[in-house]
Amino acid sequence: MKLSSEAKCHKNTVAFQNNLTLSKSVLKVHCKSRDDDLGDHFLRFQDAAYNFSFHDHFILYTRFKCILSKGANLEYHKTFLGYEADKYRRCGALYAWEARDDAIYLSTKDEPIKLMYSWDKD
Repeated sequence: MKLSSEAKCHKNTVAFQNNLTLSKSVLKVHCKSRDDDLGDHFLRFQDAAYNFSFHDHFILYTRFKCILSKGANLEYHKTFLGYEADKYRRCGALYAWEARDDAIYLSTKDEPIKLMYSWDKD
C-alpha cells in the first residue's frame, strides 16, 4: 500500500505557553491564516500549552498571524507571524512560543529559545 505524501509528512505544530511568572496574568492567544480563524484561547499561568497542527499548503505559503495579549485589561499585546512557510515544504516543524513578563520567546525543533518580541502597550 502506498502512502500519500501528506501521510509521510508529519504535521507542523505551533504552541503557546503562559510563563508570566511575575504577573500570573492570563494570556490571550488568537491566530488565523488565510483560510482558518482559530478564535480566542485563554491560558492561565502554567496551564498546558495551547497548540495547533497543520500541513503546509503546496502552492500558497502557509502563514499564521497571531496576537498575544496579557495584563489585567489585556493592555499589553503583540501581533506577529507565529508561523510562516519556507519555500520548501516543512514536515514536523515545531514552533514553541513562550510568553514571559518581559517579552515573547521562540524555540524551534533545531534551535534554542531566543527573545523575539517585546510587548506593546495601549
